[in-house]
Amino acid sequence: MSKRSVSRCGAGAAVAMLLAGGTATTQGAGYGIVELDAAGLGRAFAGQAAVPEAASLSFNPAAVPTATTVSGSLHYLSNDLSPEDAGVSAVIPALYGSYHGFGAGVYAPFGLSTDYPDGWVGRYSALHSKIESARVHVTGAYSVTDTLRLGAGVFLQRMSAKLTSAYPLGYADADADAEISVDGDDNGVGFSLGALWQPRDALVLGLSYSSHVHHELKGRADLPTSTANTSVSMTTPESVTTGLSWEVKPDLRILGGVTWTRWSRLQDLDIRLSNGLTLSEEHAWRDTWRLSLGAEHDRGSWTFRGGVAWDQSPIRDDAHRYPRLPDTDRTWLSVGVGYRRDDWHFDVGYAHIFFGDRDGEHPPIRYSSSTDILGVGLTKTW
Repeated sequence: MSKRSVSRCGAGAAVAMLLAGGTATTQGAGYGIVELDAAGLGRAFAGQAAVPEAASLSFNPAAVPTATTVSGSLHYLSNDLSPEDAGVSAVIPALYGSYHGFGAGVYAPFGLSTDYPDGWVGRYSALHSKIESARVHVTGAYSVTDTLRLGAGVFLQRMSAKLTSAYPLGYADADADAEISVDGDDNGVGFSLGALWQPRDALVLGLSYSSHVHHELKGRADLPTSTANTSVSMTTPESVTTGLSWEVKPDLRILGGVTWTRWSRLQDLDIRLSNGLTLSEEHAWRDTWRLSLGAEHDRGSWTFRGGVAWDQSPIRDDAHRYPRLPDTDRTWLSVGVGYRRDDWHFDVGYAHIFFGDRDGEHPPIRYSSSTDILGVGLTKTW
């Protein structure tokens, strides 16, 4: 076999190794993103499904306010991932608007970016990984009674991915390795349902459902001596979210939330090549829970926020932990501040995410990481 050739089966194995780990995450559990609102970041997104603001449509379509509102935010994520300093910083934007109970939002519900050096020990499992998404979400809400509001929405979801890894050619020198890459994209459609109930003046409860979306990522695999068309089936998970907002005093609110996500949809990742091969990777993910608790305190034109959250990882054990997603349970600690002037609201939020050290088997190595998130947002109400 020549230095830059690879057999048909070897090409299939290369693509299988490349996609090991499949789709992955920034800082929500699995490959989800929850950094969708600067004010929510300051309270670790506790009670977001029960907060009537434009940005809440991504959590609960019934929480869209009746006021005319435009709200935008930017979140900067500084990701530290060892070994090999593979974390990549990212900026996540979000934009929302509402008008008489109708809402629209553009945000990113899923994503990943990691970057390992060419010669690292796990290069045959992962080098560069970049998965991006965008969702356009349109919602409407209707007050059934003075205390109960129902909402529904439909969204278009865009997913794209580009992943690379090294392929061994039988030489001891890593510089002689070949590189393979896979990219693909697809659009899908989903829906959301929600309810907002205010049984007492000081208490608001929210409940919402966001559907799964099936994607057929079609693209191309660049192999050492050839190319092949690829098709990868992937279903992003549905979720159920509950939220609570309790006004303890006129200037103090306690918020809490629970989210269940059906990550068990990812059991096996099948990769189909145009040369006839079908390859499968086992992931055996589990469903997960996210628990959050936060508070807000008003002092004049200022609002001070704080929150904590626990995010469960869908990865069951070390055997299913790959370098594209060396995930584990994580704990959030958040603070934030908001300022109101006339019809303008300015919000800043900060969160530090703690990850426990964990081991993987592809290659056998220990991972450690942490994340710092800074979010800024501006809201105008008419």
